[in-house]
Amino acid sequence: MLRLVLALAMGLGVSAQAQDLRLYTLGSGDVSGSYYAAATALCDATNRVERGHLRCSPEATPGSIYNLSALRNGQLDFALVQSDVQHMAMTADGPFKTAPPFNDLRSVTSLYPEALTILARPGARILSLKGLLGKRVDIGLPASGRQATALRLFDALGYDRNDFMALLELSAGSGLDELCAGRIDAMVLITGHPNAGVARAISECDARLVTVSGPDIRAFLEANPDYVYASIPRGLYGKKGRAMTFAVMATLVTRADMDDDIVGALVRNTLDNLLVVGISAPVLDALSPNAMRSTGLSAPMHPAAQIAFDQYNPQ
Repeated sequence: MLRLVLALAMGLGVSAQAQDLRLYTLGSGDVSGSYYAAATALCDATNRVERGHLRCSPEATPGSIYNLSALRNGQLDFALVQSDVQHMAMTADGPFKTAPPFNDLRSVTSLYPEALTILARPGARILSLKGLLGKRVDIGLPASGRQATALRLFDALGYDRNDFMALLELSAGSGLDELCAGRIDAMVLITGHPNAGVARAISECDARLVTVSGPDIRAFLEANPDYVYASIPRGLYGKKGRAMTFAVMATLVTRADMDDDIVGALVRNTLDNLLVVGISAPVLDALSPNAMRSTGLSAPMHPAAQIAFDQYNPQ
């Protein structure tokens, strides 16, 4: 009888703990990319502190466009998205032209710059953006932010699909494999640096970082202030010099109805563990609390995120 009572008590205890634990999801990107690494680091920071109360699950997804649609539909609780794609969702532009503005979108934090990164196989003789014409180029999955950015850029420059031998729609991992196999000539990435996939392509198949600059790019950036000038230090990959390009910001967003305590815990635990987060995901190793609360954020800040930033007091 005593054993039965103890078993029931233990069962009730486990049930109560299970009821207390709240799960939430964070949409990221391809498992080989920076978004998934960043999402895992952010989730781990909160999961360590809030063990038994909150559990964050990083979800691999096709990318920014998918993330925003899934967030709007309630399939995701948080999402990593490019700042330009965040702006498009707020203004019903680009891939969101057929949908109403995402007025319930709320910013949680800005994270790190993501550079437009063009990798080319050495034999393709691609030295500039114009060198992509007539080539086989991967621009990412249809639901990815990198495809949205690539097509926005190509449209601004007057390029269309007929100007390329082929525009492929591959995941980042598959694109890197195809590049090293010589089956495509180049791929367009939007990523933070250093990036493990870029490093692998450069070391294993001598892929080249292509400079993106010139009068056309200056005009594009002047017309689209959600982009900024940037450069990729080739020294990160054992090479010399820098590849000039432009960048967006990786941002974390949610909906207006997301629970204040979950949003607050995610921001607070990230700020309190910046060093650990940066070690877990190298793209996050230079986070600045001041920049995190403003840079590249088109959507209004979630009130709980704002409070967490206001109360942050670094030791």
